[in-house]
Amino acid sequence: MHRILLLFWRFLGSINLTIGLCLLLTADLVWGYFSLNRRTPLFTPLNDMGLIPWMQTYGSHNLAATGWFFLLLILLALLAGNTFVCTTNRIVQLLAAGDGGKGAAHRKRLALKLAPHIMHYGLIVILAGYLASYLCTQVLTGRTLVPGVPLSLPGTSGQVTLLAFEPEYYRGERLAFWRNEVIAAQARLLLDDGITQQEALLSCTRPVRFQGYSLHLRDFAPKSLRGMKMKTRVDLYVRKDPGVGLYLAGIALFTLGLALYIYEWITHREATTE
Repeated sequence: MHRILLLFWRFLGSINLTIGLCLLLTADLVWGYFSLNRRTPLFTPLNDMGLIPWMQTYGSHNLAATGWFFLLLILLALLAGNTFVCTTNRIVQLLAAGDGGKGAAHRKRLALKLAPHIMHYGLIVILAGYLASYLCTQVLTGRTLVPGVPLSLPGTSGQVTLLAFEPEYYRGERLAFWRNEVIAAQARLLLDDGITQQEALLSCTRPVRFQGYSLHLRDFAPKSLRGMKMKTRVDLYVRKDPGVGLYLAGIALFTLGLALYIYEWITHREATTE
């Protein structure tokens, strides 16, 4: 068993596998480019239903147009494994080679050498975040807020209530057809977690995070001063995305590695110009 695992590890860490995967990814993306022509509606439901339900419905019933995407997932998983193994092997080599060194200067040089590998780990974590988002994201569609009626978030004690709809209307002169139309929608919400209450502003470019969910403004009414007799409503797109934490962790790792890499480049440049 140990020998099989060792052979598998070596296979994943092969540079030949890296080259082969890059070539296959290129070919697969070319296939995807032509398959997507006039077929993008097949992939639109991914944003609402998640990867697994999409694969069981739209994906599996339209393989001529979606087969490249299934292959892409497999190739990206192999590339992530290949990157992880290669990076881990290199880090082990660096740590083994640096065992004999002592002092702050040695530790500093070792940290700088690890910079690109930290960036590799960051990218792997970001890819894992994307996978977690597609596999585990909970999407609540068709959620509408009206003034004074609370909306409960499943699995939590949290409730969201629309306090006021505060749109900004076009008051300019140049675009007469936009006169009195809403150009910036903004809703003031009351967030109640069962213990405390707080207010938050929701707009098209400013989602609200609450109880692990993110609330996005999808539609609203009224859309102009002429429609003020219409009942006020705010349609929401509600997501619970477990991949967000992984994105942030991956970005932090990548930023750390990039900062170390830039510092190493600057210090090396200064040393060679002296």
